[in-house]
Amino acid sequence: MKSLASINAKDIETIKMALNDAISDINMELKTDLPERKKRDIMEYKAKYSRVYDKLRANPSIYALVEHELDIAAGGLNDAIELLEENMTDDLDEQEKQDIQEYKNECERLIDILAS
Repeated sequence: MKSLASINAKDIETIKMALNDAISDINMELKTDLPERKKRDIMEYKAKYSRVYDKLRANPSIYALVEHELDIAAGGLNDAIELLEENMTDDLDEQEKQDIQEYKNECERLIDILAS
């Protein structure tokens, strides 16, 4: 079992990238025709992800986040994994598939750390 202390600068970049990917996906979803309540719920997630992303940009340390923000970061990592799985297609070359798998593995590892 690893602790938060094991999260390094590269891991923070992975978390920020995952949050950014999740925010980008939310932006795409908001462009579709959604019921007002669903749109509001999605915008709340975007705001939460954006706050955590901005906090990590300002202070790239896992200790910059409070407990509920760690949960939000884990949610962003999980959303990024789902996006990766949705976009893993046969038309990717082997290097792209390998890069995606490495990113996915890093996201899963970080979720495990944040969940412990």
